[in-house]
Amino acid sequence: MPYSTGMKYRLKRMRIKTLVLCFFGVFALAIATPENTSDRHQVRKLPFKGKQFTTDNLGNIFLVQQDNSIDKFDSKGVKQASENFKIYGDLTHLDVSNPFELYAFYRDQQTLLILDNMFNIRSEIVMNDLTPGEVSVAGRSFDNGIWYFDASSKRLLKADKNLQKRIEGVPLATFTTENWQPQHLLDNEFQVVTYDSSNGFCLFDVFGNYYKTLDIKGLSDFQLKDSKLYYFQNSNLIRYDYKLFKTDTLATAPNAINARIESKATYIWANDTIYINPNK
Repeated sequence: MPYSTGMKYRLKRMRIKTLVLCFFGVFALAIATPENTSDRHQVRKLPFKGKQFTTDNLGNIFLVQQDNSIDKFDSKGVKQASENFKIYGDLTHLDVSNPFELYAFYRDQQTLLILDNMFNIRSEIVMNDLTPGEVSVAGRSFDNGIWYFDASSKRLLKADKNLQKRIEGVPLATFTTENWQPQHLLDNEFQVVTYDSSNGFCLFDVFGNYYKTLDIKGLSDFQLKDSKLYYFQNSNLIRYDYKLFKTDTLATAPNAINARIESKATYIWANDTIYINPNK
């Protein structure tokens, strides 16, 4: 008997929540008995004392180390590539929303590197060639262009790879008095979301028009899937549907620093370790 669209949506949400809850049960056991749990429950581990980690939709894991080097591992925890573009300083935003074209932004040097999936440089973009103001974050647009937030004029802008400006948003000062300096930016084809840890989320449409803000502060990063934001806060993995204005707490992990979900696996950063649990 075929399912209706609504039923398919509910089943998808139930599957995601079930996977997460199953993993957190395994994760708790792995913390308690690390010597033998990995084999029994197929939880793989990567030692990690770095700055941040992220994942792509193929299940690859990207670890940003304290020296700003980037290590890439597949979903089984096998190392695929490593690179350190140390001449650019601190890596402040790594956008892997396209697994085959990565965007690495270095705010101090106002430089965006476009890399292939093995960290070879395809393009180096100096943001001063796009705007005289200081850019706080730059990332990939869904059509493989460049979104960037000019912190001086408080505007979201878009350019193509030939550095031709395509979209210029209205200054945020028109809508809010907060001093926005977003550190993260993601585009899911339907929405552009920036995140400032001091002010929260700011949502835009794909034409750079301001949509709304969400007062959720203090996050290290987030995920954007369909119309939902996933983030880890106060030991809770949370899903927020910004269209339905609904918040779900998917699971709790008191010892964790961060958590992420992809189709192939769920990832937890805790105890100087990335725990990788393949989804079944």
